[in-house]
Amino acid sequence: MYYYLNIGGVTLIFLDNLSPEDLLVLTNAITISLSKDKTADELNVLGNFIVGIGCLMLTVASQQQYLSSIQQQQQANKSKSTPVAEDDTIIG
Repeated sequence: MYYYLNIGGVTLIFLDNLSPEDLLVLTNAITISLSKDKTADELNVLGNFIVGIGCLMLTVASQQQYLSSIQQQQQANKSKSTPVAEDDTIIG
């Protein structure tokens, strides 16, 4: 999967398999680029906006993982269950 990032009129294309170190360098470069010539108030608004986006993305990812986990559990339970004959008596 390719991601496209436009910073200062320059489009960067990078893969989603960046190393942690590369991601750190990229994050720092974006932060410096976005912070240039901004007041403290502007930086606060921009930073809070980005944090808000991040929180919502984490909420979506969390829900996706939760639903996937439930689906996997249901599939595992179906494969483990044995059919019960209609004339069998179930006590419990």
